[in-house]
Amino acid sequence: MKKLFRFLFFGVLIGAIVYFVKQQMSQGETPSASGVVPSEPIKPLEERPLGGSISPELLKILVCPEDKGALELVNDGKFLLNPRNGYRYPIRDGIPVMLIDEGKKNQDVSMVRGNGAAKKVAQPAA
Repeated sequence: MKKLFRFLFFGVLIGAIVYFVKQQMSQGETPSASGVVPSEPIKPLEERPLGGSISPELLKILVCPEDKGALELVNDGKFLLNPRNGYRYPIRDGIPVMLIDEGKKNQDVSMVRGNGAAKKVAQPAA
């Protein structure tokens, strides 16, 4: 009698494992509609289009990572400008790229405003 119960127990256990493995494999073969797997390849941030909408609440709290000062939208919402040093941070597909290197790369010295701030602005490297 013990041998019969042991046989049935292991039979059910092996059947459950096989069923579980088949379920997992069949889920991997069909495209996922849950949104976990993107329908198209993800583009790097550098290749995404400039612009996009930023909420006013986010705009109020964003500051320049260099001097921690306020920023303003310029170029039809494509850049965030630091008016003290001319750094422009791009907005790519609605995501502000707040890296100092990006600000320096997109620096526009003609946009500098303020008390003698133009004297302190370092010229971008050629």
